[in-house]
Amino acid sequence: TKLILLDSLLQEIVLKTLKMSLGMTPQASFSNLRVLEHGVHGVASSANLQVHKEVVKHGGLGVITAAIFLSGEMAGSGVLALPAAMIGTGWFGLVLILLFTVNAGFSGTRLGLCWIMLEERYEEFRGEVRDPYPAIGEKAVGRWGRIVSMVAISLTLYGGGCVFIVLIAQLLSSLVGSAGFSLSLCLWMVIVAVGLTPMTWMGTPKDFWPIAVGALITTCVACLLVIITCILDGNQLEEIVLPAPTTDGIFKAFGSIMFAFAGASTFPTIQADMKDRSKFNYSAVMAMGVLLAIYFPMAAACYFSLGDRVTDNIVLAMSDGWQRITVEIMLLLHLITAFPIITNPPAQFFEQILNIPSNFNWKRCAFRSLSVGGLLFIAETVPSFGAILDLVGASTVTLLTFIFPPFFYMKLADASIGRKEWVERKLPLWERIYCWTLIIIGIIGGCCATYTAVRNIFSSNLSVPCYLMGDTTNVTISAGGH
Repeated sequence: TKLILLDSLLQEIVLKTLKMSLGMTPQASFSNLRVLEHGVHGVASSANLQVHKEVVKHGGLGVITAAIFLSGEMAGSGVLALPAAMIGTGWFGLVLILLFTVNAGFSGTRLGLCWIMLEERYEEFRGEVRDPYPAIGEKAVGRWGRIVSMVAISLTLYGGGCVFIVLIAQLLSSLVGSAGFSLSLCLWMVIVAVGLTPMTWMGTPKDFWPIAVGALITTCVACLLVIITCILDGNQLEEIVLPAPTTDGIFKAFGSIMFAFAGASTFPTIQADMKDRSKFNYSAVMAMGVLLAIYFPMAAACYFSLGDRVTDNIVLAMSDGWQRITVEIMLLLHLITAFPIITNPPAQFFEQILNIPSNFNWKRCAFRSLSVGGLLFIAETVPSFGAILDLVGASTVTLLTFIFPPFFYMKLADASIGRKEWVERKLPLWERIYCWTLIIIGIIGGCCATYTAVRNIFSSNLSVPCYLMGDTTNVTISAGGH
């Protein structure tokens, strides 16, 4: 019996390791990646369910451990765009970061409460469920809730793939350029896509779990080096120009900052793995504190040290030296290995629709090669890290983080009224007002930010795609959406 229990605990440890953040990936935690895995539409097998019950009974994530996982879920590539989000907002940008931190924490805890309600009402959700967000959506509003959730997650992950192609190309161009070799960003993106394509042919995200182990540490170390370098560079400037706040700047910042909180939709899965799920809110508060400790100084120190010299990818604004090279190498290693992980789940989702076999075969290789080709086409059409990031953050991430969580929460809570077999949950007035406020802010802010992002894409030098340019050298590694 002890051996069986030990084996169960080891299996659970592996499951926890799989949930570690991918650091620089938008909403690409293994918790959320499982949503779209091939053939998964409900609960685990009875064998896995029994293992889960045994492990939950004898152990699970503690409050601090869960907080580490939660902060890892949230920290993403969006942190590199936070200093640029301050352009056009000034001090108000820091207020937005603070407000988004509080609101993302509230939305995440509402998702956690949604999951508690599902467990109370439906026995099939008391074991290991691999698609918590779509399941919540389906029970709250019906089948369309599951479908829209899955589509939004797929678009977010594929959008993250586009961001990755541009970001990797920028970092490679900068790193190789320091050695005296120069190519345009457009050509680098082609090279990157060709190199990444074979990696996407591999199996499920579970095949790559070691990548996640040091991801959060890598993110923190890279951010620390960036902050220190920006402060030192700022001390050498004779004049620091801080642009005046603008309406467009605020809406652009909405999308950029929202992208940094894309992982809030993963909260239910982490909560489900806790030893004492009633203490989840403590973990959420601690995780938000960790994020604020990373995001706030990153935005404030870099922006107020460099002013309008910050770029959409803050790494490109760093002065040459070992710090910049170290940051670029750290980010490159992680981004290159993480790319097949975030593009794998939506690929499996569409492969299932197209009836492509799940084993390794030429159809899978062809489809995933075409998928990367499609992402490359988008990246070549909009060769800007910031522009694509703003668009994804303003649209699908806003939907998953600000709009759906409070809406699903109110629908599930109201459904308990008049049902004697369910625990009745009456929402206090302040909570209902807060939920509707988030939804309204999400809809209005998301629409305006999406409009601003699309307009920025078709403005300035971004109005001409790479493949229509006579001289691609016009697109530099610092191309952005400003």
